[in-house]
Amino acid sequence: MPEVMLVEDDEDLRQATTETLERAGFQVHGYMAAQEALNELTADFPGVILSDMRMPGLSGLDFLDCVRELAPEVPFILITAHGDVPAAMRAMRNGAHDFLEKPCSPELMLDVLKRAQAMRDLYLENERLRQTGIEDRLIGGSAIIRQLREKLRRLACLDVDLLIAGETGTGKELVARVLHHLSARGASPFVAINCGALSEADVDRELFGTSDSPGLIARAQGGVLYLDELESMPDNLQVRLLRVVDTREITPLGAAPRSVDLRILGSVKHPTEQLVAEGRLRADLLHRFNAGTLFLPSLREREDDALLLVNHFVVEAAARHNLPKMHIDSALSRRIAYYDWPGNVREARNLAERLVIGLDTSLCMTSYAGKGKGQGYDAAMEEFEARLLRSTLLQSGGRKAEAAALLDIPRKRLYLRLRHHDLL
Repeated sequence: MPEVMLVEDDEDLRQATTETLERAGFQVHGYMAAQEALNELTADFPGVILSDMRMPGLSGLDFLDCVRELAPEVPFILITAHGDVPAAMRAMRNGAHDFLEKPCSPELMLDVLKRAQAMRDLYLENERLRQTGIEDRLIGGSAIIRQLREKLRRLACLDVDLLIAGETGTGKELVARVLHHLSARGASPFVAINCGALSEADVDRELFGTSDSPGLIARAQGGVLYLDELESMPDNLQVRLLRVVDTREITPLGAAPRSVDLRILGSVKHPTEQLVAEGRLRADLLHRFNAGTLFLPSLREREDDALLLVNHFVVEAAARHNLPKMHIDSALSRRIAYYDWPGNVREARNLAERLVIGLDTSLCMTSYAGKGKGQGYDAAMEEFEARLLRSTLLQSGGRKAEAAALLDIPRKRLYLRLRHHDLL
């Protein structure tokens, strides 16, 4: 529930304002004097402050100065009489979030408070994420994931545009958010856009905005714009986006061009060379991502991370549903180890959820059928053999002798083929 510290010496007005805010879902802490509020204010107060300008003792401006020292990130909103507007403007320059002029409509007051609370929530979330280590967000002990974490630490410090490539479910948006929160822009907005959901009819209003309403790009001002599934954007829109990446300039409908300061991160689900060859991604747009492309590994490539992730998600799901943590026995552990994970980390999370709430998981872990389409004969046969070996190991519970018998091949040959496919 959003919280408000309301400082107002007029008891009737304070009571009326409290009722209005409580009906709108705010938890209100009311005070007759600023000093009373200061005695209870801490830097981690999760809400906003709404204070009258003229009060006995500390004035609203004096109160603002004290708050800026004690809790500088808490949004401070002044309520002023008409003649106090110049003083309120000075207060804005000194760090006040906004001011309301008496008499103020409840709708305007609620709108200002909700926007201030949204800003406060964003700041607190970013602080929480900054205090969360990258190891707690990008989980895994495999060499490939350790290398990825180190690469992210280096890239986060560089204010460059980057393309993130990886299969569905590998965590592309998570990686983009990690880059954002570890960077100097971490306290600024992170705006994610699903390019596949943008309609050409609405793209101007949604993406570039109008003279009255900022679009998604403008809302990322100072922070990060994340473009998910970039390859699903039509060619003519990619051309328009190319200009934004190049010039950092947008032209809202009915307004003059304006500059934007942001970092752009994009993501694609397929290899960039394939997308360019198929005409789904413009080569000139690809080359504008000056830091290049960061490739995320599939869960199949991450050694023993699958079991580690499923265990982690089981603990999370059990806590979320207030249910006991289930034990993953050796048989299920072997199935997890040899499974193909076509849905990658997202599928591991879904499996953990089903395990915790007691749903049948037998249909969730059938062997991956693979793509096959467009492959040469040798590559298709390699993929088929790897699937066959994994499926047989699942069937045998990981017992090599039984798997060799099921395949009707010598055990030595089985070991050679398993080693060839990195399945040992």
